[in-house]
Amino acid sequence: MFNKKKERNLLELVPLLANHVELQMKDGGKGVLIVQRANWAERFSIRFLKQPSFRTIQMDEYGTYALSQMKNDATVADLANAMSAHFGEDAEPVLPRLTKFIQILESQEWLVWKDE
Repeated sequence: MFNKKKERNLLELVPLLANHVELQMKDGGKGVLIVQRANWAERFSIRFLKQPSFRTIQMDEYGTYALSQMKNDATVADLANAMSAHFGEDAEPVLPRLTKFIQILESQEWLVWKDE
């Protein structure tokens, strides 16, 4: 009668970067997120206020590694395992840190979930 919303397990989901977001690698292994500014207010500010048409966000080594692994269709659990294998104890606590990072990306609409 009533359709209950199916609960999703975060560890089984596959995060991907949105179409308007791109990861570029810089010297030293750190990355930069290039975010295209596309909504009407941003287009207005680009045209009339001469602002840039994209934003650049500097990433640290943990964020760069997580974003580069997202290109491989890895689940969140796979990302956490890969980060702890790559960084060792320096990345601890991996799962809460990765969860917060994904939450920030999703709130900015820079991340989409596969099969949604």
